[in-house]
Amino acid sequence: GLLEVSVYMSCADALLCFHFWSALLCVLGEFDHNDPEPPHPIQLTKYLSCYRCLLETKELGCLLGSDICLTPKGSSCMTLIIKNSNGSNVMVSDCRTREQMSDCSYTHTSPVLGFWVFSKCCFRDFCNNPKNRVSYMP
Repeated sequence: GLLEVSVYMSCADALLCFHFWSALLCVLGEFDHNDPEPPHPIQLTKYLSCYRCLLETKELGCLLGSDICLTPKGSSCMTLIIKNSNGSNVMVSDCRTREQMSDCSYTHTSPVLGFWVFSKCCFRDFCNNPKNRVSYMP
């Protein structure tokens, strides 16, 4: 009776839905009968995600180039602080590859008189984000 029709309609709807998605996948070129494996998403776990800002102040936040960068695991996130003698800071945050990590965790005077540079690297996702960097910056 009524239950059989209801079950039949559900099966028919499911079959129609299956045919629709199969056709759509074929049209989009995503369905390959020779390859039983489904397409794999990008393995983001192989990368470290870092905060990127090309010009930032503590008072105003990121003024130029707010973004995210990815660098291979084993590399680092970095924040560079440029300070002057009157106490104002400018920061740059970015990714650092393993080869660029020689400038991690150092302080030195700038070629411009009255300025000094402090660089610090960290190794967790978004550890150089303004909310997270408090724990490792001076």
